[in-house]
Amino acid sequence: MCIRDRPSRGGEQTEWMIEGGAATLMRNRGWSRDSLVEGDFIRVTGNSTRNGSPMVSLGTLNLIDPVTKAVLGEPGGEIADPVSPEELLLPLVRADGLPNLTGAWTNAIRGGGPPGSPEGPRGSGGPPGGGPGRGGPAMPFNEVGAALQAEYDPVNDPQVQCEPPGVVRQAGFTPHPVRVEQFDDHVVISYEEYGGVRTVYFDDRDLVGGAHSNLGQSIARYEGQNLIIETSHLLANLTGPNGNGITDQTTTVETFFRSEDEDGRSFLNLEMAVTDPGHLSGVWNLSWKKPFTPDYEFIEVDCHKPLAY
Repeated sequence: MCIRDRPSRGGEQTEWMIEGGAATLMRNRGWSRDSLVEGDFIRVTGNSTRNGSPMVSLGTLNLIDPVTKAVLGEPGGEIADPVSPEELLLPLVRADGLPNLTGAWTNAIRGGGPPGSPEGPRGSGGPPGGGPGRGGPAMPFNEVGAALQAEYDPVNDPQVQCEPPGVVRQAGFTPHPVRVEQFDDHVVISYEEYGGVRTVYFDDRDLVGGAHSNLGQSIARYEGQNLIIETSHLLANLTGPNGNGITDQTTTVETFFRSEDEDGRSFLNLEMAVTDPGHLSGVWNLSWKKPFTPDYEFIEVDCHKPLAY
């Protein structure tokens, strides 16, 4: 969000940018698009930037009375009532015998917190340098990959500049909601994080030409109760905020499958195998597990580049 500071004695205003936590997590705390409106008088505290630019990482935010300067409270509304237990269950298999993957699968739990946290997707963590992370095993870097990772500075994360992510970061690394739609000749996978959408066919119509892209060229198939997606022709990319760069030689294999229902709720699993002879000495495995959430609406992505300093 962007706010304007009070005018200085010279009459000038400074525009500040505030970065908070993931919108999905803030919504779980009662925030909505109407929690703050233009003209609200607020007080923000948080960490400043390394380069002195007018940006702050959100710590606390309070609504303030513009006259008395008294704290009126925190923004946010009522948290939505939970849905009935029956709505949290989805049959494992469709009427045609295929695995039932269609639906919205939301923030990962029991292995799906923020990447790099104790609850993060398996294999997604790791501090700069590629050492073992709390979120799972580190990337198996070769000498070239390890040397580049050792020099990585998070300030160079391309996501800060709103650049599109690669398929590993978009599909395998995300702890945020995913929606799957199954059709006769293709599947559509949408991601709340970064607003990505992939249409993957069960034939080779997209496996043409040598052009590389962020999401690459993919083909899907069913194997028993698994949906398999193989992807190649990817651009060199960083796979997370900690760096972990891969080259344009990377290929991935995604395996989607349903878990048995647990505690009255249905779950979808993803296991992604990442192979990159350019930066990795072996296969890097990521995974997540997300619960089914009916009638879930994605939060619109509206990325803003940092303010110039």
